[in-house]
Formats: sequence, structure tokens, C-alpha cells
Amino acid sequence: MKKLLVGALFLSFFLVGCQSVSTKENNGYIRMSNMTDSSSRHEVEVALKKNLKSENVDEFLEGVTDYNETIKQTSLNKGFTKTKHPKYDLPKISKLWTAEKGDFIGTNCRINTFMLLKGNLSISKGKIDDSLLFLDEEAIARGKIFHEQDTETFKQLFSRVKTNGTKNIAVHASKMRDHFSKVRFDDKVKMISVVLHDNLDGDYLFIGHVGVLTKIKDKYLFVEKLSFESPFQAITFNSKEECYRYLSTTYKDYQDETTAVPFIMENDRWVG
Repeated sequence: MKKLLVGALFLSFFLVGCQSVSTKENNGYIRMSNMTDSSSRHEVEVALKKNLKSENVDEFLEGVTDYNETIKQTSLNKGFTKTKHPKYDLPKISKLWTAEKGDFIGTNCRINTFMLLKGNLSISKGKIDDSLLFLDEEAIARGKIFHEQDTETFKQLFSRVKTNGTKNIAVHASKMRDHFSKVRFDDKVKMISVVLHDNLDGDYLFIGHVGVLTKIKDKYLFVEKLSFESPFQAITFNSKEECYRYLSTTYKDYQDETTAVPFIMENDRWVG
């Protein structure tokens, strides 16, 4: 029974997208913006456009503005503020979103990360296992977000990866490196992935959460979309390692006694 309950938790995580949990980094505080105001949005825009294609950043920020306006900025902050654990009124947000958008569920972490990075990476064709991406694909099709070729690239990038039945993270990280060996990443901007181990129907790895990390002055900026219904966040960190710890702490409980702990990849490199 416990195994079934944990399995249901994993499946829920895969389908919904990505969720936010409190972090112990900096005594639980992060400097975060939901990008509701022109000042913080401009700060994010400038940082992202230094290394990403301008049109892709514009498309991303249009999505941020559309989401924030659709939910009437419910529970969102203004500017970059120090916060311990952002609390979002998801029932109200969901109601506002559905009233305006109907059956379109919006976008999640993977869709927005690919939207930003698609002009900065290339992928050689390989095997696609999109078993856990059906909601992503539904959103992409209904929202007309990517054309067919980009959609195929998206599916390959975020395919689930066959692995061994072990809790040894080094083994799983090696499998992810093999998966990413077909990807040419841009070293100036990083795709930061939280990789989960699932053994519901065989042992597989899956990118359960992902975002984009780039330099911003003497710090680092991490942008993420928490889930289909949950907000966008832009967070500044003093170092890349702070970002890794934030994500490791946030998603540490997405495992059970038979699976490996979630781990962090920076592009194709295991970092935590």
C-alpha cells in the first residue's frame, strides 16, 4: 500500500509539472520576483537577452505577462523581494485561469525552459520516450506553442531515460549524461534539471523540474515556472551552488525507500 501511495505521488508530480516547497537556503529566504512589475521584468529581460535569442525571451515574457494578468496577480509579489516560502492561492488561481482560458492548461517548467533555450541548443536525432509528456504535448498543441520540428526536439530533450534498479546516483547521472550526449548546450546559459527516479513500470529517469540559470551582474538568475497552474518565479542567487541547494532541498522528498534521491544536472553535468 505504501508503495502505491508513493507511486501515486510520483505520477501526480509528473503529470502536474513542478511544485514549490520551502527551502532552507539562506535560513529559508530567497530573493524572488513573480515579474509583475516593469522594473523586475526588465531586469530579467536584460539578463536573459545577454545570452539568449531576443525573440525567444520576448515570447517567454509575453507568457509571463499573460499568466500574471489572467490570474489578476493573485498571491504574486511586486519586484524582487525577500521571501521565505511563497504561498499561492492555487484554488483561486485555477478558477481565474479556467474562466479565461478554458481547456488550455497553460505552460509548465519544461515548456518555458525549452522556449528560452531552443535557439541555443541543437540535438542529434535519437530515441524518444514521451510517455510522461502527454500533458506537455497537449498544452503545446492546444496553445500552438511550438512548430512540429521544435516539438519533436522538445520530446527528445525531455524523454524519460531507461536506468538501472539502484539508488546509486552516480549510475543514474551516467545514464543522463549518455542521454544528453546528443545535445549541444550553450555554455553561457545553463539548463538546470531536477532528475527523478521512478520504478512504477520499470526503472526510468525523468526531468521533473527544470529552469534556466544565467549570470546577472555579480550574481546568478534562475527562472522557472512552477507548474501548469502555478506562477513564474525569478530568483537571484550568490552562486550556482546556492541554486543547486535550493532545488535539492525543494524536491528532496520525491523518492521512496526503493528509489534514488532526486539529483541536479547543469546542462549535461551532474552537480548535486
